[in-house]
This record gives sequence, C-alpha cells and structure tokens, in this order.
Amino acid sequence: MTPPRADAVELWTRIRGVSPPRPPWDLGSWSSEAETLVVWLDATDGDLADVAFVAAQVPAAAALAPGRLVLVLGAAVRVPARWARLWRRPQRIMTPRSARCGALLSRGYVDIGCTSNEAKRSEAFAWGWAPRTPET
Repeated sequence: MTPPRADAVELWTRIRGVSPPRPPWDLGSWSSEAETLVVWLDATDGDLADVAFVAAQVPAAAALAPGRLVLVLGAAVRVPARWARLWRRPQRIMTPRSARCGALLSRGYVDIGCTSNEAKRSEAFAWGWAPRTPET
C-alpha cells in the first residue's frame, strides 16, 4: 500500500509550550485550512502502547468531513513537568504502529495503513480516512 501525500496539512495536538514538528513531506508550514489532519501525540501522562490512550487524542472520524485524511505521527513527545522544564527538554519517543492503527480503527477510520520503515522518524505515520458514507 502506498502512503498518501497531501499538498497542505493541519496540525492537531493537545501539546502546548513545545515547538511543533516539521510538517511531513518537507512541506513548508502547517495550514489551518488543509484537508489533511496530522495528529501529534502527547505521551506526557500515559502509555503510548495503550490504544485507548492514543485514541483519546485522535478526533472521531464522525466529527470530520467525509473522506478527510488523518495521519498520526510516529514521533510523539513527553513534556517534562512545569517545574522541571528549566533543565529538561521535551523527550521525543516513538509510538508503536499497532497503537496508532488501533486508535484510528477505534475512532471510526477506514482504509487504515502505516509506513513500514520507521527508521526516519520524520516520515513515520499511520493514516486513515473518515468514511465517505455514514455506516449503517
């Protein structure tokens, strides 16, 4: 399966106070009006191997426009406690593919896939589409 590509992407995250990652595919910037949504996971208060923890950070497919593409980045971030930020930097860690794909499935996405080579963190992501027609 060939990974999807987009000309513009919007960042979706609950992380605050940390510089966002660069957009995938060497795109120049994030766009608030893009058709493709990119989820950047926060690992601060949970286990990234837990599908329910990851799914809680992914918007429900039913809340998005039909056919909207959603990517979940493989590289997540763990932000130190406010008092520890003076000497500790945010820690970037990988999210298991199974947790990202499971989260997309549990949130109602279809045609789910994932990059197979996660050696390059900047290019590792799972993807899914909001269903084009309501499920019956």
